[in-house]
Amino acid sequence: MVKEKDGATSKRKDEHIKICLENDVEYQSHNNGFQKFKLHPSTLVDLSLEQINLKTTIFEKELDFPILVSGMTGGSKLGQQYNEQIAEICQEFRIGMGVGSQRAAIENPDLIKTFEVRNIAPDIPLIANLGLPQFNKSYDVKEAIFAIEMIKADALAVHINPLQELVQLEGDKEDSHSLERLKQILPQVKYPIILKGVGTGFSRKDLQNLVNLSPYAIDVAGAGGTNWTKIEYLRNKKMEYVSEEFVEQGIATAESLQSAHSIKRPKTLKLIASGGIRTGIDAVKALALGSDYVAFALPVLKALAKGGVDELRKYISTFIFEMKTSMAMLGCENIQQLKKKGHKKIGRI
Repeated sequence: MVKEKDGATSKRKDEHIKICLENDVEYQSHNNGFQKFKLHPSTLVDLSLEQINLKTTIFEKELDFPILVSGMTGGSKLGQQYNEQIAEICQEFRIGMGVGSQRAAIENPDLIKTFEVRNIAPDIPLIANLGLPQFNKSYDVKEAIFAIEMIKADALAVHINPLQELVQLEGDKEDSHSLERLKQILPQVKYPIILKGVGTGFSRKDLQNLVNLSPYAIDVAGAGGTNWTKIEYLRNKKMEYVSEEFVEQGIATAESLQSAHSIKRPKTLKLIASGGIRTGIDAVKALALGSDYVAFALPVLKALAKGGVDELRKYISTFIFEMKTSMAMLGCENIQQLKKKGHKKIGRI
């Protein structure tokens, strides 16, 4: 393992957080695509909120709600603070949590502690995180397993972010999109693997290529939420004159999710909808359209910056209230019913 020379990765982590909190980093011309769909609730409702059961499982662990906080922090003191706060709330609500890319901790083992949250969240599903470019460059099975065991995680997310890498000042510009390396490595990693985007979505062809790698889950991470191309261009002064069309490119989350749901894939493969998931109604629509879980990150970061764990607790509580209320109005007592009846309960505007 190569120890970073100047803390560049840690510095970049903090810059990302600062930019997210001080700038509008979401898509402008894109929305997540769920606005094209309208729920068809019943006026005569015979379900109370207490009857709504949103429990599910992931990695053979139980979740009280099909919600994951996407990996975004770690690798710095500020990242450690946010990780610990996120872990506290995820444990409280019994929802899943991912950490940010652990590349910084592999480069500098002194940073391992910034990702460790098992003592705070002993029961929740926890997801480790590394990037595809690192595997194409030098990482092997050893690094994959190290990332998982470093934080006592249940699975590993491999994020696939070629556009971000090409825009990023320090990004890997060569072969950052190739899946060949993963074909060699993933069968040797005896933990669940999530293949995830970073907010630009996947095409049908992309998705079929990902399915062929036999992951546990695919996170479609569509356009409509946090725009990492914009974040990197805000860091990169050479990108001052880049066009809006360039920055705004991507496939909307709902579109990418529908493609993932419709392609040929094993029934056991799970789908995660992320990319602009901001409300409980977004979540219910995503589940009705085929996802097994929803994930989000930026609202969590903003809530913590605004008011710490109390504010994040308020946000998650409201999100769940919207989910339960919408489910009751649709006459769906649980996720299984929503998935079964979903095509009848949702329509295009």
